[in-house]
Amino acid sequence: MKDFWHTAVVMAAAASTAVIGPVVVAVALRDETAPDPLLRLWCNNLLRGAGVRSEVHGLERLPAGNAVYVCNHQSNFDPVFIFASLGKHLRFVAKRELFKIPIFGAALRATGMIPVDRSGSERDKEALAHAVEAVKSRVSILFFAEGTRDPNGLLRAFKKGAAVLALQAQVPLVPLAVAGTKDVMHKKSLLIHGGRPAVLMVGEPLATAGMKLEQRDALTERAHAAVADLLGAANARVEEMLHG
Repeated sequence: MKDFWHTAVVMAAAASTAVIGPVVVAVALRDETAPDPLLRLWCNNLLRGAGVRSEVHGLERLPAGNAVYVCNHQSNFDPVFIFASLGKHLRFVAKRELFKIPIFGAALRATGMIPVDRSGSERDKEALAHAVEAVKSRVSILFFAEGTRDPNGLLRAFKKGAAVLALQAQVPLVPLAVAGTKDVMHKKSLLIHGGRPAVLMVGEPLATAGMKLEQRDALTERAHAAVADLLGAANARVEEMLHG
């Protein structure tokens, strides 16, 4: 019954998109950073509704300026948890289907989220080309670099988009890892398992200054190794929270 209660509360919070979405679109026309407090409030309401017991480690490692962030992907709660936690002007690379959802999709587009097909199409390349100028001048961008989620939370190989963008923009590539969110909301399920722990780990930024695009494979491998280490620590902390 507790899970059904948390599910109902989260669905009610999500339904507030119908109210918040048009406001987000309106204020984004004035200033793309203006919706951030509203978006963060919405994310925090979802986390509270799910009763998530969250911990964040390594915020002191965040670079002062813009960066590209690269993270594993466990749940639909990942972007909610990350945006609420980092306190940065941050936008996401998201699958294009999300932009077709009424109101929600308009809010995504108005706030500068980046739609991709995840197929390496010309549209994807064009979207990432626009993102280079954006991350150079005004916003940090996050990639869930695995492309798709493993239902057991295992780390899959990374696609190269995050490394390519960081190299082209000459900004740091920052590894992140989330753990515990897969047990809050399972893949292909709407049921919320309330009161679960979730942990976000921030790693040391990987410098890209002076590096060439030809080094994207090596940078992708370094990022994957860093996220793997962080994920191991995050999983261990989730277990401590569950059984400590």
